[in-house]
Amino acid sequence: MSTATPGRAPNDTARRDDVRVVRDDLRDAPRAAGVRVAVLVPVYQDDGRLAATLASLRAQTVPFALVVVDDGSAVPLDVSPAAAPFPTVHLRLPVNRGIEAALNAGLTAIRRAGVPYVARLDNGDLCAPDRLARQATHLDAHPDVVLLGSSVAWVDDAGREVFCVRPPTGHDAIVRAFAHTVPLIHPTVMFRTAVLEVVGAYPTAYPAAEDYALFWRMAGAGRVACLRDVLVTTRFDGAGISQRRRARQLASRWRIQREHFRAGDPLAWYGLAKTGALRVLPYRLIVALKRARTRGRPGPRASAPPAAPSPLPA
Repeated sequence: MSTATPGRAPNDTARRDDVRVVRDDLRDAPRAAGVRVAVLVPVYQDDGRLAATLASLRAQTVPFALVVVDDGSAVPLDVSPAAAPFPTVHLRLPVNRGIEAALNAGLTAIRRAGVPYVARLDNGDLCAPDRLARQATHLDAHPDVVLLGSSVAWVDDAGREVFCVRPPTGHDAIVRAFAHTVPLIHPTVMFRTAVLEVVGAYPTAYPAAEDYALFWRMAGAGRVACLRDVLVTTRFDGAGISQRRRARQLASRWRIQREHFRAGDPLAWYGLAKTGALRVLPYRLIVALKRARTRGRPGPRASAPPAAPSPLPA
């Protein structure tokens, strides 16, 4: 890992004075013993999907802790020991401050507990039973890798695969891809907690693109990689993210690409052109293109994650 510290925004860490600790099993030494992975899940206004996510985590084959951050939901999140029978840290922000603040509050708790690996997961997503074991084993075997992703499948409420994203697997190819896309899908990644000492926490200056900015920093601090198998399944929403959030996300992506722009790199020009096109193309057309690109390429898949206990809401 590089020791050069990239620039970081002064407000990259979440404030702690207004974060309520609802549950903290990592303060209990016997419960925390052997925990090497913390699964970080931010939640805002849970619509019932968290139950499926917790069910998939109960099937994991290595010890881990859940760090769930309620980002000021109108109805406070209820994470009971029965639903989460593993070591759990449950934090609540008093008001909705956005995913960046929620993630950084969780990272602060993980760093204080000294858990070496952070795995990301979004509310409603499902993990293959061996996801955490596969990624932790890879990081153990490759100490130079600071960030590790996997392939991911989007499925509809009937369980049909809509499309699948399989990022490049090697460091050089992933770094090249940063010029024109977010090459690693956020809820699939696992990274070393120690790399945060070099790159800082999630930056707050790039709304809805905090992952793109942080991963680019990590790629400059060490090696990045991706496992080819599908280890995470996420629910496909035909409506997509809101138009306002999508506009913010693409505007932030444009800024990040401009900041890392190299005139001699054709992919840098392609990235700006691609992001510009995405800002005007309708979401349904983008989905159709993704479907066409992945049709007929099932690729390797790890053992399937458990089905949701009930159909996910539309």
